[in-house]
Amino acid sequence: MPAATNPSPSPFNFLKEGLLLPSHNRRLFAAILAIFVVSTALFLVASELGVEPLALEVRNDVIALRSTRRRSPDFARLLRDIQDGARDLLLASAAYHVSAVVAGSTVRLVALFAAVTTYSSGEQAHGSHGFSAVLGKARAQLKGAVRTLALVCALETACVALLLALAALFVFLAFKRYYGLVLAVTSLALLAAYAFYVYLSFVCSLGLAVAVAEPAGSHGAAGAVGRAWQLMKGRRWRAVLLIAVTAVLAAVFRPLYWLARVFAIRSMAMEALLLGALYTFLMAGVELFFVCALAAFYYECKGRAQAQELATQYVKLSIQDA
Repeated sequence: MPAATNPSPSPFNFLKEGLLLPSHNRRLFAAILAIFVVSTALFLVASELGVEPLALEVRNDVIALRSTRRRSPDFARLLRDIQDGARDLLLASAAYHVSAVVAGSTVRLVALFAAVTTYSSGEQAHGSHGFSAVLGKARAQLKGAVRTLALVCALETACVALLLALAALFVFLAFKRYYGLVLAVTSLALLAAYAFYVYLSFVCSLGLAVAVAEPAGSHGAAGAVGRAWQLMKGRRWRAVLLIAVTAVLAAVFRPLYWLARVFAIRSMAMEALLLGALYTFLMAGVELFFVCALAAFYYECKGRAQAQELATQYVKLSIQDA
């Protein structure tokens, strides 16, 4: 692959390779896409049935509270309902996000096995690997990959817990009307925590690629994540580019989801189902593109690191010969 041999590829080269990678083994990546479609659909249904009703209930109570006089008996009742609803919403959101982290990382690990196997085989192995063959080749790497997956889930779950705690603090301060500097600092802390969470998630995903691609036993779970952090040196803006591209694609497709919800509210079941299915398929495609581009990004970073190591060894030998 070009990214492994060209020391200074185009900043967009790994995106192009990630986009084209599924064409090297259409049957395999069709199976991976189907897995992403099923997992995306399940989490959309879980959100609609488990999280969104609680959020809507809290939102309606807050709107009703604003139009209720403080000395009215309904004010105290609404206040208790908001507190209870916010607690239930926080617990449901925590369970949803933790489940999303664990299940999403597991599905991404399976997709990474397929992407890394296809990428490392090159174009000469066009379509030669089936899904069962990829799983068979994964056995040698499975132990280290699962350990890395467990560490990744723990790190991301801790970040989700921090984000939820900061979000709860922000809502509490806003509800108690602590405006000004305190609320501004809390908002900045929440934004910084979210940015760190996005970046850490990318590093963890790259760590999974390291655990899948490099020889078994060469890294522990923490070592794979540390190796990913090292590989990103000098390539962080390209990582930001990949994150930005996938975020923009997700934002472009998001109105389909909102429109599907509007149709569902208006009892237009067929239109809502079709738009929901289209949105699910497109988001699964975005996730597949991210995994393939991540594999290309890993090999590009690895090729650059190997070139730097060879250059350093050459300089040392030249100095010794002199």
